[in-house]
Order: sequence, then structure tokens, then C-alpha cells
Amino acid sequence: MAPRLRNALGLSRPLNVSAVFYCPSCAIWRRTLSTRNLDKTSTLRRNARPQNTITASDPREFTSSTVITAKSVPPRFKELHAALEGVKDASLEQVNLSRLQLALRGLETEAPLIRVAVLGLNDATSARKLVRLLLADPLTPRANWEDILESYDADTSRGLLIRYGETSESIPNDLLPTISVPSPMLKEGNLELLVSTLGSENGQTAATFNADTFLVPTVTIQTSHSGRHNAVRYPVHRTIVCGSGVDGLLSYSTMIGRSNLKNEVSSIRGAIELAVADQKSTSERISLVDTDRANSALNKFRESVDHARDYERGWNGSGVQPLIDWLADSSNTSSGSTMNPTLLPLVESIIDSADASVLAQDAKALHDQTAGIAPEEIRSKLDRGITTWAERAHSELRSSLEEGLASPRWRGLAWWKLFWRVDDVSMITSEILDKRFLRRAEQEVIWASGKYQQAGLLDEPSPSSPGDLVPASWPTQLSDLRTKLLTTTVPSLQSLAQSLVLFSVSTTTLTSALSALTYVGIPSAGVYESCTLAAVGLIYSIRRQQKRWDAARTFWEEEVREEGRTSLLETEASLREIVRTGGQAVEDLSDPRPRENVARARKALEELKA
Repeated sequence: MAPRLRNALGLSRPLNVSAVFYCPSCAIWRRTLSTRNLDKTSTLRRNARPQNTITASDPREFTSSTVITAKSVPPRFKELHAALEGVKDASLEQVNLSRLQLALRGLETEAPLIRVAVLGLNDATSARKLVRLLLADPLTPRANWEDILESYDADTSRGLLIRYGETSESIPNDLLPTISVPSPMLKEGNLELLVSTLGSENGQTAATFNADTFLVPTVTIQTSHSGRHNAVRYPVHRTIVCGSGVDGLLSYSTMIGRSNLKNEVSSIRGAIELAVADQKSTSERISLVDTDRANSALNKFRESVDHARDYERGWNGSGVQPLIDWLADSSNTSSGSTMNPTLLPLVESIIDSADASVLAQDAKALHDQTAGIAPEEIRSKLDRGITTWAERAHSELRSSLEEGLASPRWRGLAWWKLFWRVDDVSMITSEILDKRFLRRAEQEVIWASGKYQQAGLLDEPSPSSPGDLVPASWPTQLSDLRTKLLTTTVPSLQSLAQSLVLFSVSTTTLTSALSALTYVGIPSAGVYESCTLAAVGLIYSIRRQQKRWDAARTFWEEEVREEGRTSLLETEASLREIVRTGGQAVEDLSDPRPRENVARARKALEELKA
């Protein structure tokens, strides 16, 4: 009985030889490979060639960038493509731009390149084993790419990209490790596989997962200049999640149970390496595979075609064939649709996300227009509260500041104590400003601003750019004044104290030295006459230090009081302005074009499905 071999994919689909494009989501050049329609005999002859050498290919020359910019969209996809381009230009928040770009690329050709991710749960070992079984050709001896795939021990977070190639080779690519494999499945289905990992323990605290968790895996690429690793989102059309044992089955079931996949349930399938009695008992969302049994069956058939019956029994019982059939569906066009069935859920998901984003924007715009304009009685009540706050704030400025200026630490900075306490000037003055300067008044301003925001008089603050800090929504005159006093008056007072001490010490030293020289140089000068110069210098420097330091302290105290009064008046005026003019209705500035593009895209998709 002739061996009944597995049919990798359904119909062979010719590729567009001139399709050369640049993938913006992963920054990798792609080029489709030319194919020929070969009959079964020529296919077997081609597959029988030795494939035990993987060499690095020479750098490939690509066509001009004009091929990329000149998009040739099939006529039946032009309306949908144009609408999705409009959605991309709108930059809607809930739309994944990398998946949108993938959908646009798929609509620009009759035979789109289908990306399939094979993700191992926390470890890529089971994923590599499964990929080898999916791509291995039983009619050819074991190739070197199979050994390399099984022993690939590089950083699994970088991923491994597998494409079709006439010969097994390692494609030079600094961004993502890439190999070409002469697999009929990749050629006939126009597929490329990404082998990577999916951390099941990282998102356990999340409430739910979404489709992007599985269909937009993250890989790391190393920059050529600095050597740093950057995370890149690599969107795919379908995903196989591989696990091992009961733990893998439980992890996958937990993730799927907490996932909101919406209309992309058919794009994700689990493959758990678990040997059971009936390996055929698989559902549409999960397959139990026995890779050891499949590998044993494959090796037996490669040894001799006489083992065809054992191969058929072992292969069909391993549970791998349903996965191959599932991948084969991605290259078949259903009779009721002119779009590839793999692209359909992707486009539907993008349109749904864009629609939800537009609805969220409209709801926010409506809320901004109608968010409670506070009635007049509430404004009057808040205005009376401002009057009460101003009275308490001025009382605090008098009492609290006077208490700080009358403290022993501040009084201890007398002019004659500067000689050993000159370094404490900045510390003591900063402490007075931090703890005694309108702290309670500032807290009450923040609390009052919260009441204004609750009443609809203040908007939620937002940064002007993503990297900026969120500005405060309350008047900041008090905190700004405190910062100004700390950065201007305190250093000036400290500098003055140091200069006065230095002048006094230097003047006294110089006059004392002059007195000594007079006593030594003039024999007729007595001790009394010689010490007169030193006494004059000491009295002058001490008197100068006393007058200037007392004047500086008095001036600083008055300046702090006056600046505090001015700041309180400005804060009071700002609060009254908020109460009087806050909460006015804003003009509707929403752009209707995103809504129109989403409607166009949905209508075009419905026409394609009809």
C-alpha cells in the first residue's frame, strides 16, 4: 500500500516576484522568492537534493525604492485600502499601528505574505521542536537546518525568523536572526514563521489579555551603533502557542480564559506537548501533540519507505497534522469571499478598534462640551469660601512667620555670633521658609482646587508633550514664591554674612599687624600708641558688621512679609477668576474624518464579504 503522506498545504499559489517592500513594524527588508509550478515528480526530485549545508548568502541587491512607494493595490481592495490609510493618518489611540500596517501590506497584493508566530510559553524549546516537525519534508534526508533549529541557543527574546528559500542558508540580518528553509509548506502557503517566547508569568496580575498579547509578539533587536537592545513589536496574522506538559496546558488555558480575543479567536491556537491515549481528541482552539511520536515516525519513514504504514499511524496519532491543516487554511480563499481568510479577522479587528477609538473621542468631546457648568449659587458659595481662605492666609502669614522669626535659632544669628555660625545662615533661613511660610494656605488652595474641579470649573491637566510633567491644576503662586525666595534671597544673605565675617577678620588682622610693625619699627612708640591702630581696625570692622548685618536681617524679614502679602493677593485673584469664568462650554473641535474613514472601511469590508 502506498504511503499516505500528509498534504502540507492545499493549492499552490504563485508569488509576486517583483514584490519588494519594507516592513515598518520590524525594520526588516522582505523579498518574495520566485516559484515555479512543479508537478509531483519534479517536486520529489528537487526535495531529494542534498540539503545538509547551510551557508551564509551574499548580500542581496534590492530594487529601487520607487517599487515601494508605487503601490499596486488590486481594484477590489482599493476602497478598503484607502479607508484604512485614512484611519492610519488619524492616529487613533486604540488602533495598533503595526497591525494596521500589516493589514495594508496584505491588501496590496493578490497573494499576501502570511506571518505565523510560534511562541513557546516561557521557553522556545517546545516551539522549535514543533516548527521542525511542521516544516520537515519526509521525502528528503534530515537537513542541517533541522539540527540548527533544535540546537538554537541564542537569546530567545530576539526570536528566529524562518522564510522559504530554494536552499538552506542563513540570511544576513543584523536586526533579527533569519534562516531560509526549502519547505513546501512555506512555499505553497507563502508563509514565514517567527519562533519566539511568550511569558505567561509576567501578566498574571492583569485582569484580561487582548489579541495583541498573542498576535503582536515582542522581539528585541540590537542596534548596530551602540549595541543596545530595543524591543520591537512584530505583528503576525496567526499564532501558535506552544506549551509542555500539564503546567503548559494550565498556563495556556488560564491565559485564554482571561483573554478578550473578540473576532480573532480563530487566529490563535494552542499546541501542548502532552502524550495522551487519544491524540486526535483536539478542539479548534487547542491541540495535544506528541512530538516524540511524530519525530519517531518521521525518522522511520526517512530510513525506508517500507515503514510507510508505521509512519502514517504514528504521524496521525501524534496530533501534528491538525496544526498543518490549520495553517493550510490561511492560504485558501473561501468561496464566499474574495479576501484571504487570514486577513479578514485582522481587518475586522482593526476596524472595530478604530470604531471604539472614535466613539471614545466623541464621548470625551461631548463630555467636554456638557460637563457641568456650575450654577450661580455654587459659584457664590465658592467665592465666599475664597474670602474666608484669604482671611486665614493673612493671619497665618503674620502669626506663623512671626513665630519662625522669633525662634531661638533665628535670634541666635546675632551679628557677634556670625564668627562661628556663619555657615548656619542658609540652613536656618531655608528651614523658616519651608516650615513657616504659608504652608497651610498652600494646602487649602490645593483642596479648594479639587472642589473647583469636582464642580466642573477646572479641566484635567495634561502635558504638552509625552515627555513633559503634568502641570498643576491649582494656582502655584505660593509655591513659586517660596522657591524664588529659597533660590535668590537665601544665597544672598549667606553670601553677605560670609563677606562681613571675612572683612572683619581681615581688617582686624591687618591693623594688628600694622600695630606690631609700628611698635617694632619706631623705638619711641609705646605699647599704648601701637595698639591704637589695632583697636581702631577692630572697632571699625565690628561696628560695620553689626550695622550691615542687622540691616540685612531686617530687610530680609520685611521682604518675606511683603512678598507673602503680594502672593496671597495674586492667589486670591486667580481663585476668583476660576470661580467666575471656569467651566465654560468648549467648542466642538472633533475631526469628522476618522469617523468617515471607519465607516468607509466597514462598508468596503462588508461589500467584500458579500
